[in-house]
Amino acid sequence: MEAAAMTRMPRLPDTFRWRLAMGAVLIAGSYLAWLIIPLVVSSGLSPDVKTALTAVLGATPLATKFIAVALLGRPTLNYLKQHPLRLFRGKSGPAD
Repeated sequence: MEAAAMTRMPRLPDTFRWRLAMGAVLIAGSYLAWLIIPLVVSSGLSPDVKTALTAVLGATPLATKFIAVALLGRPTLNYLKQHPLRLFRGKSGPAD
């Protein structure tokens, strides 16, 4: 096969927008686990179980950030590095 036929077209931002949305939901949603910690502490569970659950719930945001980065993939992360504010601007471009 020809080299031109084997090269892949770069991904457009629209093709991985769902990955960006899923990563944002994972990162934002993971902090909800911290709201459960007071319920675990005030529960009638044994201290060993409370300690384990509190540790798992406390580490949830960090673990989900790793999962979100893996889900985003290299093309999305490279796009965000090159254009960090483009997602928040409109289609009109920069203001004068």
